[in-house]
Amino acid sequence: MLLVALATLAALAPCGASPLNVLFVSTVSSPSHYIWVSSLAGELLRRGHHVTELVIKPPATPHPNRTSFVIDGKIYAETTPVDLETIYDHSLFEEIHFLYDFCRDSANIVFESKAFADLLKLLKQKKPDFDVFVLDFPLQEPFIGLNYIIGRKPMVAMTAFNLPVDVLTLMGSPYFPSLLPYSGVGAHGGDPLTFSERLHSVYRWIGYTTYINWVYRPDVDKMIAEVFPGAPPLAELEKDVAISLVNTNPALHGAMPLVPSIVEVGGMQARPPKPLPADILEWINEKAAPHGFVFMSFGTNVRAASLSKGSRDAILRAFARIKQRVLWKYEDDDILDKLPPNVRVAKWLPQNDILAHPNIRCFVSHNGGLSTQEASYHGVPILGMPFFSDQLGYAKKGERIGISRTVIYRTATEEAFYEALTDVINNPKYRANMKVVQNAVRDQKETPVERAAWYVEMVARTGGAPHLRSPALRLRWYEVWMLDILAAAALAVGLALWLVRRLLGALCSSGGARRRTKAKAH
Repeated sequence: MLLVALATLAALAPCGASPLNVLFVSTVSSPSHYIWVSSLAGELLRRGHHVTELVIKPPATPHPNRTSFVIDGKIYAETTPVDLETIYDHSLFEEIHFLYDFCRDSANIVFESKAFADLLKLLKQKKPDFDVFVLDFPLQEPFIGLNYIIGRKPMVAMTAFNLPVDVLTLMGSPYFPSLLPYSGVGAHGGDPLTFSERLHSVYRWIGYTTYINWVYRPDVDKMIAEVFPGAPPLAELEKDVAISLVNTNPALHGAMPLVPSIVEVGGMQARPPKPLPADILEWINEKAAPHGFVFMSFGTNVRAASLSKGSRDAILRAFARIKQRVLWKYEDDDILDKLPPNVRVAKWLPQNDILAHPNIRCFVSHNGGLSTQEASYHGVPILGMPFFSDQLGYAKKGERIGISRTVIYRTATEEAFYEALTDVINNPKYRANMKVVQNAVRDQKETPVERAAWYVEMVARTGGAPHLRSPALRLRWYEVWMLDILAAAALAVGLALWLVRRLLGALCSSGGARRRTKAKAH
């Protein structure tokens, strides 16, 4: 036993200066996903490791230890714009099909790309020896087949998409619809879900789980078999996943029961600001904007230029009524002649750095996960206009804990937008509540990206972190839920009741026979 313990401690000890060789794959067709995961790639490079990556965007800066295979042409999100007029009203089944059609179609675009072909050629011909495989996993499950090509190395599954139930299942962590809304953002500041919220969560859980297990996962198995001939099915390859890095933080998302192989690294992309470009700084500084400024951005997946003309004009009229200046990320030139004097637009803006400016008063956002995290990190209250997916959960969460207001895009009038905007700007409770969240988000012993990189290193040096593996992964689903115990208990109770009934029947029959015998004797 002593030798085993010493061997375990040796395995867990920090590795030396030997660099790791990491295969890093992020093909989710969402630039915001890449913003989040690329922060980990950057940290691994900073720590001296070698990264070979398949990604949807070229890295911001070259690095001698980085070999990048970048998806050529437009990614799926750029070729298939979201219909902002209808998506908010999707039914559960429309939502499921929207999400998983996205998964299939975006994966196929990558499989057909030159970058993927070039990576496969490298892996098969040069056979590089990787220490660990990092994969942006949920929503792009077929790419787990790459681990078969490289010899089934220890895997790290990561996701920018909060904490999907898929990850809980993958790591053998319990999921309770009563604690975590399905596809939601987490517990509401410690407050339990209401009856209607729990009912809605169960309904979504049943719908999604049925589709995933009976439709989507079989489709993934077919894709793996076609693209990676000879590879095992998804369920077998998932056994190589040592840990999952998830984009949550209890300060914002709430506390949830997690096994230790699920590591919360929420907000990896949030950081202290870099200097702003001079033209932006001149527009938003205190001298130019004595009443402060409002920043508006809908992230990377929702184009502000796709707003209907009526909604866009209503927003502009509301902006014209406030004293603050406005900086708006807007992708086209079609409103340049319609802008009020206090509004400026740009096709790209450094969001994290702008949110850090002390003169900001409000962030008008689509309530995307990364945007909400960056606003929380910098302490900026939010006016949310959510459209789909986790944006809806973040909007509800923000209102519940008092850091934001929400307006619904399809029904927002000029007056409704103006009232909510001025409330967030002028009511000190939103900034005060956000300050509480900000303090908790920043109060960590190391940065999230440092924690993520350390866990990647630990997975490599321990050969897959077997000490973190949940025993639930070795049980069948009905054993996890103890249905076999309940069935055995029900059988035992039923058998006991049957025996008692037979015994009572026998006693009654014996007593009746004795009475009949005595009656005949008299």
